[in-house]
Amino acid sequence: MRDTVATPAGATGYGATRVERVISWLKGRESKILITAACLQVLVLVGMIALQSMPLLFGKTVLLRVVPIDPRDFFRGDYVILSYEFSRPTAGKIEGLGDVMSGERKGRQVYVTLEKEPDGKHWRAERVSIHEPESGTYLRGHIADFGQLLFGIEAYYVQEGKGKEYEEAIRHKKLSAEIAVTSSGRAALKDLRIE
Repeated sequence: MRDTVATPAGATGYGATRVERVISWLKGRESKILITAACLQVLVLVGMIALQSMPLLFGKTVLLRVVPIDPRDFFRGDYVILSYEFSRPTAGKIEGLGDVMSGERKGRQVYVTLEKEPDGKHWRAERVSIHEPESGTYLRGHIADFGQLLFGIEAYYVQEGKGKEYEEAIRHKKLSAEIAVTSSGRAALKDLRIE
């Protein structure tokens, strides 16, 4: 025959008393908890902004020749979607990688090593690889749909009504993008230049 232990009336076990203790602890600290939660959210947002601003604050500035794809979005004002000569590599043009159009390649990180052009102002792709360069100036990006390479420098909003001016510059191959690049290859678009 087993011995039974009597429990006090109204008690439902150890878990219930633990929950009651947590609730009573929280009740006395509601305002502090809400303030802490709000501060954490603000810190996360500030951190995200700071991370995106790193290339602009600490990066090296380079000029790249661009080719826009779509000059206007009527719902958002004028903007230019930019493409670079290395944005659409053909098969076999990415070192260490086979068919870039293969679906399983999507999201794969790639690196574009940059070199100065003979004019001394612009930069161009020296090579595209899945291996991070040990030194030099390079861009870090990823493979997107249809084998396109994205680096976070593909869209730029311009002042309302200025889209046509940029279209003309593109037709005459006189549009360049001013890019800030960190030593780890993160890039941010600073400005567009009509030359």
